[in-house]
Amino acid sequence: MPELPEVEAARRGISDQLAGKRLDEVELILPKLVIAPEGWTIDMLRGRQIDSVDRHGKYLTVWSGDIAAVMHLKLSGQFIARGSAIPGFAAGHPVPAFDATMPHKSTHLILTFEDASKLYLTDIRHFARVQLMPADDVATFFAALKMGPDAISGEFSHDWFRSAIARRKVARLKPLLLDQKFMAGIGNIYVDETLHMAKLHPERLASSLAEDEIERLYDAIVAVMELAVPIAGAKILNGKAQTEHGEFPFIHGREGAPCLTCGTTIVKTRVNNRGTYICLTCQPPPSTAS
Repeated sequence: MPELPEVEAARRGISDQLAGKRLDEVELILPKLVIAPEGWTIDMLRGRQIDSVDRHGKYLTVWSGDIAAVMHLKLSGQFIARGSAIPGFAAGHPVPAFDATMPHKSTHLILTFEDASKLYLTDIRHFARVQLMPADDVATFFAALKMGPDAISGEFSHDWFRSAIARRKVARLKPLLLDQKFMAGIGNIYVDETLHMAKLHPERLASSLAEDEIERLYDAIVAVMELAVPIAGAKILNGKAQTEHGEFPFIHGREGAPCLTCGTTIVKTRVNNRGTYICLTCQPPPSTAS
């Protein structure tokens, strides 16, 4: 699933390359992609321009005057932008390949701008959604989701993290960090990277963390985001890291490779039915954790 770094890459691409341009054509191939109030259609965006683009967690909000489009790529959505007038970008799930001929059979929405630049939304699993709503309703929409602070926002502070951990004492670390109501944006890949960097087992209870471990965990979240966001996310394909050993991601998708810290073989297990990569030396299980 595209997570915070991948969705932030989409936000930056749309904001930097397409904002301020008039939208001349809208082609919706998969009608269920769009959720809209009665009487609304995505054709209402024709002739408008993108004013700005925001992101909270894995959600994008595209603002255009009194209309907003809240987008979620779900499990396998991606944005591709191409055109002679823009550098172009690709963000989201890596399948189909970012350099594939566009459009293709998984292309569900095509937006064409005044300079002939095109933004394609594709999704091999058909779960992505674009929800249209009055701009004034966006705050209420997000309030109902009850998401935690975005992991790269100013709200994600040391003080907030310490107090939030203290309120979730019986939670295991990996399910807790995956919970978007606890903290928004990071998912399976980046939780594995975070816990490995912090040297914490994914099934440790929040209540078992010493003060220095809470600090390590917070610092690891920040550090992993600082690594992942500038490169538009980790390169993972079919569960395998697509980078050389020693390059980010350091543990996710590297079953059987030696841990960069201690040399122990990285193993893959499951936590809450999610594929989980760990080093059992750096991340001792709860029964032996200090």
